[in-house]
This record gives sequence, C-alpha cells and structure tokens, in this order.
Amino acid sequence: MPISSSQVTITTSPTLLVAGDAVAEGVYLHAKHEIFIGASDVTSSTGYEMDNGDKLTIHNHESPIYGIMATGTGTMSVLVITK
Repeated sequence: MPISSSQVTITTSPTLLVAGDAVAEGVYLHAKHEIFIGASDVTSSTGYEMDNGDKLTIHNHESPIYGIMATGTGTMSVLVITK
C-alpha cells in the first residue's frame, strides 16, 4: 500500500488538501489550527469545523477535499493510504 504524507498550509482561500482519488483507501487529517474542510467552495461558515488537535479519518473518498481558515494561516497534516 503506497503511503503519502504532507503538511499543508491553509489560508483564508480554499486550499486543496487531498485530490479526488477512487483508489485512496484512507485519508487521515490532523488539524493544527481551527480549520474548516469541505468541497472547493468551502467557507468558514459552511465547512466542517476541525479544532486545533482534531483528527479525522475519511475512508474511500473520491472527491477532492479542501480546507480554509476564518482568519490567518494554519497547518493540516495529511496522510493518504492508497490500495
């Protein structure tokens, strides 16, 4: 199983965290600041809120995942495991 990891800097504009991938088995996200995640049109009002230190696992994702900050910049740790 191929594994890739990254530290993504998030700003107040939607930032791609993970590209859509039909063969990705799992995506593991760890927020290092208050970050909102969703589709390419994510906002701090519509996104799924992840507080500092929150972790989230998404299985079998096919759509891209974006993150955005309400203010300032932050970091999201991303781990992707592919079949």
